[in-house]
Amino acid sequence: MSAKINKLFSQANNIPQISEVIRVLINQLNDPDIDLKQVARNVEKEQLISVKVLRLVNSASFGLPKKVASIKDAVVLLGIGKLKTVVIASGIVSSVSKIDNFDLNQFWLDSFSIATYAKWLANESGLNADIAFTAGLLSTLGTILIHLGQEKAALDIERLIKQGHGRLYVEKMRLGFTSQDVSAELCKLWKFSDALVIPIAQCGEPLLADPVSKIACSVFFAQLITGSKAMQLTEEEILSLIFAENIKVLGLSDTFFKEKMTELLTLESGLEALLG
Repeated sequence: MSAKINKLFSQANNIPQISEVIRVLINQLNDPDIDLKQVARNVEKEQLISVKVLRLVNSASFGLPKKVASIKDAVVLLGIGKLKTVVIASGIVSSVSKIDNFDLNQFWLDSFSIATYAKWLANESGLNADIAFTAGLLSTLGTILIHLGQEKAALDIERLIKQGHGRLYVEKMRLGFTSQDVSAELCKLWKFSDALVIPIAQCGEPLLADPVSKIACSVFFAQLITGSKAMQLTEEEILSLIFAENIKVLGLSDTFFKEKMTELLTLESGLEALLG
C-alpha cells in the first residue's frame, strides 16, 4: 500500500467492514465447484444478509411463483446464478452505513449498474461473469473511503467531475492516487483473491497493465456506460467513447457494440430492494 493511501485509511473513520462469513461467501460463490448446501448454511449465519436476501427474492423483480420463507428455499428457487448475485450484493451493501454529504443510495444504484454491465460483457466475451459482477460491484468502493477520509477533497473532486473533467485525472491530481487504487487496497484488506483484486486495480486504465486483464476491460466499459447514462448521453455519444483497443481485448467489435448497445442500456440489476 502506498504511503498516501495508507494515510487515507488511517484518516477514515468507520472503514467499511465485512464479516468473515461474508468474505468466505464471496470467495466461495466465485468457486466453480461451489457447495450450495454450505452456501445456504453460511448465509443463515448472517441475520442481516438473510433478511436482505429474503426481502429481495420475494420482491416483484424476481417474480417467483411463491413466497420464499427460508434461505434453503431461496437456493432451490433462485438457482446458483441469481443466488450468487443476491448474496454478494447483500454482503457488500451491508458493509457501509450512512455517510454525510454523500448520496449512498445513488452510489449503490450506480454500483449495481456497473456490476450488471460488467457481467453481461463478460458473458459475451466468454469470461467468468461472476467474477466480473463482483469486481464491478467492488470497483468504486474507493470513492466511499475518500469521502470518509478526505471529505473536502472528495467534494472538490465531485465538483470538477460535474464540470466535465475525468475522474481518474482529477483524483490523481488532487490525491496522487485513484479511487480504483483504494478499492483494490480495501479488497486486499478484506482478503479477497487476486482474481478480484487485479481487475479492480486495473479497471481505470486497463490497457496500461501487463498483462492486460480482460475482466478489467469489462469493468472499464461498465463504468464508462454507467457514467454516460448518468450524463444522459445518447447511444451514439456513448459509442463514440468506446476505444477500439479495449474492444479487441474482449474479442468484440465495433459492430457488436452498435448492434447490442440498446440491449445493454436496458439491462436492469433487479437489486434495488436491497436498499429498502
